[in-house]
Amino acid sequence: MGLYQRSLMRLSKTKPGRLLLSKFLTSLDLRLKNSRFAPTRFRLDLPLCYLTTTGRTSGELRIVPLLFIGQPTSEGEPDAFAVAATNFGTEHHPGWSYNLEATPSGVLKIGDKSFSVTSRLLSEQESAAMWPRFEAIWPAYGTYRQIAPRDIKVYLLTRAG
Repeated sequence: MGLYQRSLMRLSKTKPGRLLLSKFLTSLDLRLKNSRFAPTRFRLDLPLCYLTTTGRTSGELRIVPLLFIGQPTSEGEPDAFAVAATNFGTEHHPGWSYNLEATPSGVLKIGDKSFSVTSRLLSEQESAAMWPRFEAIWPAYGTYRQIAPRDIKVYLLTRAG
């Protein structure tokens, strides 16, 4: 884990850091996502995807960077991906989770590959089984779960078609 990743990890475990990251990291990453300077790509060895959903009230396409856990098939290539609606442990669920509940489909981009997905909210038991894996890729997820005044939703995104 490089200095940048360690710094983000420490920052994401503090209340001011989570506020800062929740307000600026996503918008900055989206502005820079195709460059080597994107905050979530710069010297980070993390499973990152971009999820495009349809806004539940606006109908506009919304893109958000997320960490994911791939669910490999017997062939080894993942066809399902778990994402957690942590919103840095803040009071409210992230907008993209409301969008998925209104329209349970979207487009997932991982690296240079994009594909359509359908979403399903995981049950409490299914979510509980995923948390150790989420915390293994980003330990701050454990902090988010402890401080969030809500249950954090976990979605399974499955390749459509």
